[in-house]
Amino acid sequence: FFYAVGFSQTGVGKRKTFSIGVQYNHEFVLDGYVRVREWEVEGDKMKLKDLGMTSYPVLRLTAEKYFKRNNSLSVTYDNYYMRGTAVFTRDIAYNGTIINGTKGIDVSPTLYFRVSAIYKGLLLRRPQIDLNYTVALVLDYITFYLDGEVSPVSTSNEVFERFGRQALPYPVLGLQGKAAMGKHNYLNVEVSGTYIPRFKSFYTERGHVYLDYSNFQADLSYSRTISAFELAIGANLRYMHLFQERPEDTNIIYTLSAGPSIG
Repeated sequence: FFYAVGFSQTGVGKRKTFSIGVQYNHEFVLDGYVRVREWEVEGDKMKLKDLGMTSYPVLRLTAEKYFKRNNSLSVTYDNYYMRGTAVFTRDIAYNGTIINGTKGIDVSPTLYFRVSAIYKGLLLRRPQIDLNYTVALVLDYITFYLDGEVSPVSTSNEVFERFGRQALPYPVLGLQGKAAMGKHNYLNVEVSGTYIPRFKSFYTERGHVYLDYSNFQADLSYSRTISAFELAIGANLRYMHLFQERPEDTNIIYTLSAGPSIG
């Protein structure tokens, strides 16, 4: 069951001053893995599909304030409801813990959300077409679980890794295009991304923490305005890679997904 609605409120002179919106995505896993080393326990490279993750829902909440020339500042919150279970024929090493894979592993307790602050400015305006640039700060906060029965030979018992402990907001650049198809219908295209090469962060935890991060997102949608509401249906592609390393551990998570959206 899909349901989503966007709402915008018009101010003085019928100029849109702010909007709030809800969007539902259903993302199908194309690729991805998680791997966590803890001291001498290297950690297994666990593909998301092998963990039973074939798809997952995403809920997005947006609040946007508009200025002159339709420039705007928005804040979005995305919650990724990652779910999956799997059984293995061997033990699994994760975050220094040995997990009995034959008893099953569950990633469902995983917490993953993204917060973005986005400024949108006008690049080009032509009859029926607007082209905008976006400048954003994006924070991915992840606590990834491989929940299962800890092996008696394990010297640790943590079945999760808090990637969010060393999370930083990263700059992201993008382009948005909107083409009118009649009075109330629009075709919308948006692409954004970033690449931050490995650097020594200000985090210290038994040594300096090194980070690198990259993401890319592309969205294509058709929308229609009905009074103060705007409804849209479309599709998206999303990629994210996060790397964290310090003397104690190395944490890597990578996701690639695509799917429909409505909102």
